[in-house]
Amino acid sequence: MISGKTEIDIEFKKAMEQADELEELSCKLCNISNIKLERALTLLTRSWKGQNAMDYMKNTGALKDRLFDSAEILKDTAEMIRRTASVIYTAEMAAVSICNTRW
Repeated sequence: MISGKTEIDIEFKKAMEQADELEELSCKLCNISNIKLERALTLLTRSWKGQNAMDYMKNTGALKDRLFDSAEILKDTAEMIRRTASVIYTAEMAAVSICNTRW
């Protein structure tokens, strides 16, 4: 059987790993939005002219903004998970300590 402290440590570590994964996804989305999409748009503007090209670029710009917004949401969510996990970890460890002193 796992002790209370060990289980709390394991759950805290899992939460932190999930937050790290979200942060990594956020970075990847930013990379796609800022570098890869921009590079593709640059190549496209060199070879495609006219109203359709301008409309496409406008729509792609909106997509770029949405990707960036999604990346920010992921980053904020990761930070919220970290803060919440830290608060819960501290409270649970304090409860275990209180239980151990009373028994």
